[in-house]
Amino acid sequence: MAEASGKSALQKIMIFVRPFRLQLLVMLLLTALLAVNSMIPPLLTRAIINQVVGNRRTDMLPAIVFLFIVTGALATLMGYLQVVGMAYIGQTFVMRVRTAVYKHMLGLGVAFFGRESTGKLVNRLMGDSSVLQQMLTVTSLQILSDLICAIFAITATFFINWRLAIPLYILAFLFALNYKLNIGSLRRLARSQRSAEDRVASGVQNRLVANLTVKTYGTEEREGGEFQQQSALSLDLAREGQVASSTFWINTWLLRDVGYVVIFFLGCAMVLNGTANYGDVTAFLSYAMLLLWPAVRFSVLAQQLQNVKISAERLFEILDEQPAITNRPGARVVKKIRGQVTLDHVSFEYVPGKPVLNDISLEVEPGESVALVGPTGCGKSTVLSLLMRFYDVTGGAIRIDGIDIRDFDLASLRRHFGIVLQDSLLFTVSIADNIRYARPSASRRQVEFAARIAEIHNEILALPKGYDSVVGDRDVQLSVGQKQRLAIARAILAAPAILIMDEATSSLDTNSEQAIQVAMNRFLLGRTSFIVAHRLSTIRNASKIVLLDKGRIVECGSHDTLMELPGGRYRKLYETHAGAGIIKDEG
Repeated sequence: MAEASGKSALQKIMIFVRPFRLQLLVMLLLTALLAVNSMIPPLLTRAIINQVVGNRRTDMLPAIVFLFIVTGALATLMGYLQVVGMAYIGQTFVMRVRTAVYKHMLGLGVAFFGRESTGKLVNRLMGDSSVLQQMLTVTSLQILSDLICAIFAITATFFINWRLAIPLYILAFLFALNYKLNIGSLRRLARSQRSAEDRVASGVQNRLVANLTVKTYGTEEREGGEFQQQSALSLDLAREGQVASSTFWINTWLLRDVGYVVIFFLGCAMVLNGTANYGDVTAFLSYAMLLLWPAVRFSVLAQQLQNVKISAERLFEILDEQPAITNRPGARVVKKIRGQVTLDHVSFEYVPGKPVLNDISLEVEPGESVALVGPTGCGKSTVLSLLMRFYDVTGGAIRIDGIDIRDFDLASLRRHFGIVLQDSLLFTVSIADNIRYARPSASRRQVEFAARIAEIHNEILALPKGYDSVVGDRDVQLSVGQKQRLAIARAILAAPAILIMDEATSSLDTNSEQAIQVAMNRFLLGRTSFIVAHRLSTIRNASKIVLLDKGRIVECGSHDTLMELPGGRYRKLYETHAGAGIIKDEG
């Protein structure tokens, strides 16, 4: 969205309106015809009063009645086409905006999602995009009709009776003044209320995701109280906004009603004293309403446009966010890799001046397994994130098969990775589709093969619909260990050249882990793997064990090699925790 930089939010959103130019032109033409059509009835009314009634021209009555019927029928037909057409345009417009924002969010880096709440992003994606539809409704198109009507009405009223037109013009000025005095507070309160809704959505998302923690510590009442406080703040702002909006609308309707009454009685007075005839005053009042109603509708539209502007600004805060990690010009699409990985004096810092990794160098040959060991915060997970280029190194380079990963096309690079994290995320689709997520074209036989390796096949068959059971359904409640094994099956089916496992077997019992380990050893033949684990049984089988501390490599080698180092850090660590079989955090 770089082309939109420096423009206002409403100007930026016009990028999404451009594809509908032809349809909107047809709708505008239809609106103009409706406006012209609405000019005819007052003239017909005037003719009936002045000619048919006043001058006894009864021969004109059939034609006038026919014209009344025709104009009414045309207004109904064109109104229907306008409503249906604008509904289609508006809904398609919202879908395209929503899709563009969602796709843009998917392209943003890990740092963005670490900074922004999921609840807030969902609230903007669904809520603010829906508000944008207000700019493509019959009401917004009505501004053209209203403009035509207002110009015609101003001209017609002046020529019918210029003295009676003066208070009408003063009334139009008061409408504009009412808008000017109220729109500032309406805009401020609307923006504040939207921000409060973001906080409520973020809070709900956090509490629902962490529901197990909430229940474990029995904090339901406290969390409910915090939700109530956040909701109350949002409600207070909504009430303030409603009061301000009501004040604006009371003034608008009061001006319209009082103004019409004043003009009506002034017209009656002119008829009584002979300075105007009854037909002229009746036509004048009809045209006065063609000016007053547009003033009311403009007030509606003006408030809607303020809401649209706020929503557009909030959406473009996301669309203007630039991905931290992008393809270099001429990035290479990699179709096959051997899996040789080199960390060449790699340094990294999330916050400038606070290094997380310091001058790390490591050579990994294709097919080797590397276990990363060390206390919390030593940089294990950071190394894994850098390998998949979720972040870029701040010093040195990471190479795969001798090529800097920054020279690879991002999507093609990551397709060669498989990843299993400590917290397994499954989608609300069938178990088969969860496993084949990285390979949608995989056959059922391939899916079942991956599930067998992950030691989950028999448990899937025991479910009501087997592989077609939908995760999250009432009858499909998976344990943490089962979810973990499904995630492992997904990584296996992807057949990656490099596999990353961050505490992948932490949720499994010892027997399950041993069974999976045997199968994984077969699967990993010829594949490079990086493993973060605390279980000694997993660590000791690695080709290389890398002990990290404070962002530096302290020791590196095989289990046997490191155990031979007298006074070695890994040896001490292993001997200390050998009884438990799990390395506990030294920190």
